[in-house]
Amino acid sequence: MAPPARPLVVTLLPVALLAYSGAALATRWWISGLAAPVVAGLLWYRHPRARFSAYVLLSVIALRGLVLREWLVVGFGVASILVMLLPSARAAWPSVARWRRQRAASALE
Repeated sequence: MAPPARPLVVTLLPVALLAYSGAALATRWWISGLAAPVVAGLLWYRHPRARFSAYVLLSVIALRGLVLREWLVVGFGVASILVMLLPSARAAWPSVARWRRQRAASALE
């Protein structure tokens, strides 16, 4: 029996963050360039804190792009945040509060 298929967003968002990481490191944005693969890994393995980590990183990316007037970077950050709001992304990466409730419910069973 084949494993269940991964939603497209679960594959594309980590890959996009890896691509961003390469571009960020090439332009010497060291911190976000090094943080992006870590967040991509959290998203790929569906870590319970992946959603929160992605929101923090993507907000910083968008804000820095806004301050530096790098509109492509702002677009990437905002578009990625909007992708995180899609139902398939919400199902793949639940909020920390929802994850805690699910964990507590399974502990009671």
